[in-house]
Amino acid sequence: MIREFSKRSLATLLDELHSLDHQTNDPLQKMSGSLKIIKTAITRLQQIVLEQGFSSREEEVNFFKHIKTDFYAQQIFVVERYTLERNMPLRDAEAQRIFLLGEVAYVERFFLSHPFVFEYFRIGATELDELYFLRESEGSGLIFPEGLERDRSFSSPVDYLFSKFKAYGMVRDWIMERLDYLERNPAVAYVSGAESVELKWTGDSVNLAELGYALALSGQLNHGQAAIAQVFRWMEEKFVVSIGVPARRMASIRSRKRLSRTKFLDELKEVLERKMDEDDGR
Repeated sequence: MIREFSKRSLATLLDELHSLDHQTNDPLQKMSGSLKIIKTAITRLQQIVLEQGFSSREEEVNFFKHIKTDFYAQQIFVVERYTLERNMPLRDAEAQRIFLLGEVAYVERFFLSHPFVFEYFRIGATELDELYFLRESEGSGLIFPEGLERDRSFSSPVDYLFSKFKAYGMVRDWIMERLDYLERNPAVAYVSGAESVELKWTGDSVNLAELGYALALSGQLNHGQAAIAQVFRWMEEKFVVSIGVPARRMASIRSRKRLSRTKFLDELKEVLERKMDEDDGR
């Protein structure tokens, strides 16, 4: 029950945070609005834990190792992102680059300041789970600089540190996205909202057709009511490209004999899995 509830709650939380991020570029408004949403979600999560408890030690470990940390990581990330957005130089691209590189170094130093536990987190180890993620555990022998007085009804010795690892991983990705922008636009300072500039499709149009068919047939648009032609016209407008007649494009896709007929979707799956494998191996 707790796992199912938390999965739905986290999905809803992420959707709400994503929506809020697109409603405003003001860092303070984003942070304050996001924290309210996150606090509500965490309060509900805490209530169901205190009311229902756990059916086993394994369920308790899973909650404090994986579930709670997903929620708290969002809270930590929102605050850290606000600090970065407020402190980043406004108009000097080179000053921004230097600032962001310094912040990457700070994140890496944080990871290195907890070498054993971070390695435990990074490789997905399990041997010390009951020491780290049971509320009754004292975390014997562990020394953490945060010095937090934990609520023993809703915390374990290491869940907050795991939350920070997750959050700082998100912070690092956020920084790297902006460094990538500055690398591609070395003379232009980054401003909030720069990610939303117009994008043009520069790959093969048959790949976009393959993606369009997959989106339409899987029911991802308009609750599954979007027609293939509608999807094609929408993608042509958004990506400034001509895809062509849907039936002809499907014929081209189906005619692939020596290669996979879903060549582009296979490539997307491969690059995404490679990215996640690389992140897991950090």
